[in-house]
Amino acid sequence: MKKIFLFIAIAALAACERSADISVEYEGDRIVVNSLMQEDSVVYLRLTRSQPPGATTFPEIRNAAIRLMAGDAPMDLQYQEIGGKGYYVSATKVAAGVKYQLEVSAAGLPAVTAEDTLPRRPLLREPFAQEGGNRVKVYLSDMPGPDRYRIRLYKAKKLGDGRYVPAERRGYRFDPSYNNSFTDMITETYHESSLIPDERFDGREILVVFQTRQVLVKDEVLLLEVTGLTSASWQYLKSLELQETVNGNFLGEPASVYTNVGKGYGIFAGVSVTYLEIPVK
Repeated sequence: MKKIFLFIAIAALAACERSADISVEYEGDRIVVNSLMQEDSVVYLRLTRSQPPGATTFPEIRNAAIRLMAGDAPMDLQYQEIGGKGYYVSATKVAAGVKYQLEVSAAGLPAVTAEDTLPRRPLLREPFAQEGGNRVKVYLSDMPGPDRYRIRLYKAKKLGDGRYVPAERRGYRFDPSYNNSFTDMITETYHESSLIPDERFDGREILVVFQTRQVLVKDEVLLLEVTGLTSASWQYLKSLELQETVNGNFLGEPASVYTNVGKGYGIFAGVSVTYLEIPVK
């Protein structure tokens, strides 16, 4: 594992790309891997070529030799264009309890390796929200052992088939009257995302209470997204969060972007997402 300072393309969970502009001595082109594997989903693997500081485009790698192992079983991947970008997509879905090992080589570039597993799926129950207020309550059941979470709250949209999907982010903060496990995260500022380790509530069920920025409206539906993270995906997202904070402060030290890709850059890590519908009563 290592950390880097470089101008590279980085992908978030939504597979969007943005740049990390950090000046260092350039050590030559490398393979940039971007893949956050999600339980019960196929693998979407994006490969690009790193560029010197100041570059604005990042060439896709279309003819890579890829070996992806799910335990002892190889996984087949095929190149596809999705939304104008190229991805190597697996034919089968990933599952919990399996180690995934990746090897990638491309002409003129050092071969890279990476590995990770999938985290445990977050367990949520008993959501509650009432019209005219701004509190949203839910129970989070944490299992013994290290777990890490990312929390986001959305206004939901109902599709024709009856499913609810995220429509727009909702700002929230943790209610200081209830959230003793999050005392270091209780602020006056509303957030759209929080990264939380379970150090203060390991192996316990806790009541999590959010204060929303907007007053809740009867019959609207909120969607709570809680993502379980491995050590690698946690460090990656945490480093992006720190980088965004530092980039907004001209007095701050340059922030490094975490990578678990040997001899390359980027991230190859597991996540596990739970969505919970919260109807406003």
